Amino acid sequence: MGAARFLGQATIEIPQGFQCFVEGALIRLQVQYPSLRFSASGQGVVVEELPPDRLDDLRKSVLHAIYREKIYSETLPLRQALVGAVTAR
Repeated sequence: MGAARFLGQATIEIPQGFQCFVEGALIRLQVQYPSLRFSASGQGVVVEELPPDRLDDLRKSVLHAIYREKIYSETLPLRQALVGAVTAR
């Protein structure tokens, strides 16, 4: 059995309009993939020690987590207003 191969570092590029949601998404990603190390960069999300065969699936998960963070952030005021209206006495 040979030694496991890893990419030294992979950067998953994130469109500029989604960059502000990267930090919030990193927590979700770290919980989902505890054995990997994530960090934000100017181009997107950097992943350390990634097995090459997992890059496509991980890219999908990273983009999904960032989109979920975007939806969460944009709908938070609406949800807070709704809860406030329902619980007001």
